[in-house]
Amino acid sequence: MKKSFITILIIFISFFSWAQWNPNTFVNLDFSEVEVSDLQAINTSDGKTWIAFYTSIGGNYNMRAQLLDVDGTKLLGLHGVPVSNQTSGTATFVFNICVDAQNNLIIGYQYEVAGVLTAVVSKVNTDGTLPWGNGVVLGAGLSPYPAMSPTNNVYVAWNNNSPSTMYLQKISSAGTIMWTNAVSVQVGSSNTTKGQIVSHPNGDFTLVFQKKGFGINTTPYAQRYSMNGVALWAAPLQLSNLSTSGARYYSILSIGNIAYFGYYASSGFRFSAFLQKINADGTLPWGINGSPVSTYSTGADPLQQTTNIAHASSSPYIWSVSTYCDVNQTQYGVYVQKFDTASGAVRLDSVGKEIYPISTNFDTQAGKLALLNDGPFFMSYDKNYKIYATRLNSNGDFVWTGNRCEVSSTSYTLANPKGRFAFTDVINNQAVALWSENRGTEERGYAQNIPATGILPIKLGEFLGNIKEGKVNLIWNTVSEIDCNGFEIEKSQNGTDFQKCGFVKSKSTTNSSFSAFEYSFVDANPFDKNYYRLKQLDNDGKYVYSKTIFLRMNKSVNNFTLDKIFPIPAKNTINMSVKAAVAAKIEMQILNIAGKVVTRKELFLQEGMNEVSNDVQALSKGNYYIKIVADNGETITKKWMKE
Repeated sequence: MKKSFITILIIFISFFSWAQWNPNTFVNLDFSEVEVSDLQAINTSDGKTWIAFYTSIGGNYNMRAQLLDVDGTKLLGLHGVPVSNQTSGTATFVFNICVDAQNNLIIGYQYEVAGVLTAVVSKVNTDGTLPWGNGVVLGAGLSPYPAMSPTNNVYVAWNNNSPSTMYLQKISSAGTIMWTNAVSVQVGSSNTTKGQIVSHPNGDFTLVFQKKGFGINTTPYAQRYSMNGVALWAAPLQLSNLSTSGARYYSILSIGNIAYFGYYASSGFRFSAFLQKINADGTLPWGINGSPVSTYSTGADPLQQTTNIAHASSSPYIWSVSTYCDVNQTQYGVYVQKFDTASGAVRLDSVGKEIYPISTNFDTQAGKLALLNDGPFFMSYDKNYKIYATRLNSNGDFVWTGNRCEVSSTSYTLANPKGRFAFTDVINNQAVALWSENRGTEERGYAQNIPATGILPIKLGEFLGNIKEGKVNLIWNTVSEIDCNGFEIEKSQNGTDFQKCGFVKSKSTTNSSFSAFEYSFVDANPFDKNYYRLKQLDNDGKYVYSKTIFLRMNKSVNNFTLDKIFPIPAKNTINMSVKAAVAAKIEMQILNIAGKVVTRKELFLQEGMNEVSNDVQALSKGNYYIKIVADNGETITKKWMKE
């Protein structure tokens, strides 16, 4: 008796066309579709998202820019636009961005001129044009930090190469240097680094920077300047007597003519976080170091690390979100704190309010802190590098059912982590999370919008197709649905010209459903070569397409079958019974739920029944797939679970 060959193709739906945001968090939006080595992101006032990013071309890094509209549509082409034709060198360096009054992007970065790394500021208009050409050259140096003045000019601080000293300059909106000589920033004769600028309504600006010490150890200082670059205090003001790091930026904001600085520092082997208030007259009303985020202070207490601050207009409070850890720095969690802007007094628990406990789940806050209705809105990731968004109210309590929403469901190991995190403010009732990760080919940049409701319009799990007994069986599922009418199934012989071949009505009986639904469709009259896609229809007539999957009919006798897989769930070893019609070489693959191959090995099958096993102790708990691939192209895939 002949057995039909079964091919199961697993693919996760990528919805885009009406809007580019992808509600399937296994896919997200690839905002550049080229390699991304570092990125920065910022909102425009109308809710668009600017992204500046490095990409490597021929071993050299180049700066590019992309602009996403509120629906996630790429406005500057598939890969964004190049910011200059100068190479940025064979390594990336810290860069910074801001937007001007017309929502154009300002990028402070560096490129090579005759082999010398040179600090430069470029402007990218919302239509992708470059009004300043290759940028305004500041001179030899690194890490320019731009900030807009009230008159739409650019203040910029950068670090000269040798000796390491901060410099300041002002650039007009037309892209011309405004000060004849750059302003040098030192503390006595000590060198400085890592300058950050905030502008004030009266045209002054505050520079927070780091006095260099031994190695990367630094001390934070501030100086206030007029719009003409004149220092307004007799000497730079020391902000802390603890040790900070010249390898990082901290969190800074302006409320009127007062600057606030959120940071963490070390004393001995302990990290503690603070909020410092810097008055316009150069005084520190909260004293040296400022107001502590937490009263934890002993060697046995939890430590505070990365700390970000935010302020809502007209609010009397500043919020902070901090990553806490145990003294061994092996377990992590997330806490928030609320400060009175006048007194510095904390309004939550004296040790900070626990949002995610310090544990082996490794919850870590990433990107900036945003606010909505004077409540924190932030992103975090766990030990598997799954990304989440969390929204709290003005008391620091969870707003969403389930506490947080999943932003990126792909899960990778410490050897292949996500990184380069960015998070925007909330505009038009949504924030945008961005990050980079390698999903099997190269480091790419991904983005996901997070509505204020914490609910993505439709969240899909998996889309499977198989051929059996001359018919095509399509299976897919959704995790949640909002205003979903149903799914049209379309097919094509060439992958271009599609025709409707069926419709499946949504199983949701309400406008918003957070239950999982499974769907199936049988195509009884497939072509020899079949391309399938889904057209998900909303009740208001809007629609989005899935990516296309391909299935080829195979009417020949299969050379092998996967008769049995056990145990399920498996703990240490997964076993299979594979029957081969002839002796053959195969490759056995294990794929995670996102379709990424996590292990593979070659095996030789003897004619007849073969018992095959694979060690899976190192895999995390969850769902996986076993995939058998033969030299002749035959493939079998089956699902299993790791205990």
